Amino acid sequence: MKNKMTMFELNEKYSACPVRVSEYEIDGKKYVVHSHFIGNKDIDKVISEIAFNKAISETLNKVA
Repeated sequence: MKNKMTMFELNEKYSACPVRVSEYEIDGKKYVVHSHFIGNKDIDKVISEIAFNKAISETLNKVA
């Protein structure tokens, strides 16, 4: 059986991580999104992958 953490335990574990709160209104209904940043990413790798995938997509769509 998997070890599930409670919300309290998750809050304690990631309390030092940055959080961003954003509010959105869609069709007159207000939504509040709490984004918790708990991992690390190599921004160079991410941008390179996005650029490569976009270039491949654009190239293949022009050929087809």
